[in-house]
Amino acid sequence: MRFLAANFPPEEADIVIVGVTLEATETWRKGPALAPDFIRYASESLESFSAIFGLDLTQLKLGDAGNLDHPGGLEEALLSVEKSLTQYFRKGKKVLIFGGEHTVTLPAVKAALSVFGKVQLLVLDAHSDLRDEYLGLKVSHATVTRRCSEVASKVVLVGARSFYGGEFDFINKAQVFLASPENFASFLEPSLPLYLSLDLDALDPSQCPGVTNPEPGGLSYGDVIEIFRKLRKKFNVVAMDIVELAPPYDPSFVSAVCAAKLAIEGIIALWGYISPHAP
Repeated sequence: MRFLAANFPPEEADIVIVGVTLEATETWRKGPALAPDFIRYASESLESFSAIFGLDLTQLKLGDAGNLDHPGGLEEALLSVEKSLTQYFRKGKKVLIFGGEHTVTLPAVKAALSVFGKVQLLVLDAHSDLRDEYLGLKVSHATVTRRCSEVASKVVLVGARSFYGGEFDFINKAQVFLASPENFASFLEPSLPLYLSLDLDALDPSQCPGVTNPEPGGLSYGDVIEIFRKLRKKFNVVAMDIVELAPPYDPSFVSAVCAAKLAIEGIIALWGYISPHAP
């Protein structure tokens, strides 16, 4: 199974989709290990043309590398993911990652950092994920943004509405910024490579309910599109991930379709200038 219009072998593609089925630290609703293939399946119901950005996926050199094999242990899995993604960045590929739990962002950011030297991180998430430790783990879905902030040049967080309280002292001392869909770009630096992480619970659960930790309120689908629009051609987005889809809690498939549609619009918005009019 491959994503819609991903017609090029990964080695020939400019943009590569990679599934990371990591599910090791989830603490409530399960299922993100199934998400990459559900997003691919949902993409079959959609059109490859973006009326918003005026381009078709078939005009880009898009490939789907399938799902990464990774060891069962968390530490070994993270190292394996980092090593695999580093190879794509070294070959000049733009990478779209389908998680998996949000923890996959950490090895992906480290991979980008190893190639580009500096990386800034834009996170769309209902939760701050800035705990230093959660249930005895230093690396988990609830600490991933904190761990990323220790390696990224800066972190900008949009859509957060669930906090444990202690992160506000940390934010005041670190290069972590809470922003809105309207002002987030002012916190970013156009000269720095940018990694975009989209936790689907950033969206209002009325629009995307099938996630591991839904949180009332949140971004609309249109808000995310506008974020893509503000990033388009103004920032060097080297990678994007879409994480925390929980297919067992998505019986209508509406959340998988939402994820697939955001993937299509994100690819075209962020990387539509690459290999346009590909055969």
